[in-house]
Amino acid sequence: MRDQNFAATISQTARDIFRQPSIAFSPALAFRDIPGFDSILAIQFILAIESALDITLNEDEVDNMHTMGDLMTLLEAKKVPSPG
Repeated sequence: MRDQNFAATISQTARDIFRQPSIAFSPALAFRDIPGFDSILAIQFILAIESALDITLNEDEVDNMHTMGDLMTLLEAKKVPSPG
């Protein structure tokens, strides 16, 4: 259930920030492949994830996060309580 909750948070946040209502969680989906992706929206996405999950991601973590799967792995490693 934990993975599903993270997946829902990641995909809903991506839909909201990138204004792409069809985005669904896929571990292989690279953020740069999302239509409309740019550096400003990437920052907004990271800030929204941090806010939604009450966590802080450091620069190295963000630099190494390229896909939704990378973000999921990071959240699991940080033992973040799942939303919901």
